[in-house]
Amino acid sequence: MKLSTLRVLVLSVVAGAAGAQAQEKFTYTTNWYAQAEHGGFYQALATGLYKNAGLDVTIRMGGPQVNIMQLLAAGQTDCVMGYDVQTMKGWEQGIQAVTVAASFQKDPQVLIGHPGVVNKMEDLKGKTILISSAANTTYWPWLKTTYGLSDSQVRPYTFNIQPFIADKNVVQQGYLSSEPFAIEQEAKFKPNVFLLSDHGSSRRAWRAGRATSRAIPRRPTR
Repeated sequence: MKLSTLRVLVLSVVAGAAGAQAQEKFTYTTNWYAQAEHGGFYQALATGLYKNAGLDVTIRMGGPQVNIMQLLAAGQTDCVMGYDVQTMKGWEQGIQAVTVAASFQKDPQVLIGHPGVVNKMEDLKGKTILISSAANTTYWPWLKTTYGLSDSQVRPYTFNIQPFIADKNVVQQGYLSSEPFAIEQEAKFKPNVFLLSDHGSSRRAWRAGRATSRAIPRRPTR
């Protein structure tokens, strides 16, 4: 089965992810503020599942200003909720991290456009595209190369859907389970949603990752 995942758990090789000992302290950092998809981790903490496994777990929230890979590299967290491409980019930057688990079979990252204006990925040319700072080093290089786009089209995504609603020539990033629904509720129209994994983003990134990993000592990822 092919897995194309966005949210992944990442452990630092440098930090030494050893087997759990009795009440071993372990810090886990999520990729965003607490939300429904994170519920299992908080539930495990609340019901004592971590404690039963010999772990004293602290869960910290991520957010728009939190660089989780930087925290991982600095030893300020033991494990993070990250991204497939993010792990490969970490190796490029000297952060020896490994993916240890996958939560989704498909990457839920999407681009969102106005119906009648952006009906296919090729319609992205000439449009203003709102993306996060993390996207600039993960899926944007692939997107730009594949569809002949330009850095001049990019503007910061502030996690506010109003700029998109106000301008039909704006395209924004989002999660399949979040922004499209919020836009439909607020603007009373159904936006066009493009799941990047359906257009080959993770597959191509994975091929690129395999090519660069040949010079890297192989380590088990599962």
